[in-house]
Amino acid sequence: MRVICPHCYSKALITSTNQMSDTVKDLYCTCTNGRDCGASFVFTLAYKHDLNPPQKTTLQIAATLIKNLQPAERKQLQTDVFG
Repeated sequence: MRVICPHCYSKALITSTNQMSDTVKDLYCTCTNGRDCGASFVFTLAYKHDLNPPQKTTLQIAATLIKNLQPAERKQLQTDVFG
């Protein structure tokens, strides 16, 4: 992935990252144009949307989620959904 300095438009180096969530990451960057710029800045990298849906169907995704619940959570889900 290439990051461009928003100030002088030179290449920038990603010096570190911070995972904000499963789909958002802060990229700490430094401009490589140290003679004229040398700025340090943070870019945010985030998931936006799918271009193609996942291969799993909605039913498969739901089944995986339910399977990963703790027994008490699964029982509560059954009570909430089916009464």
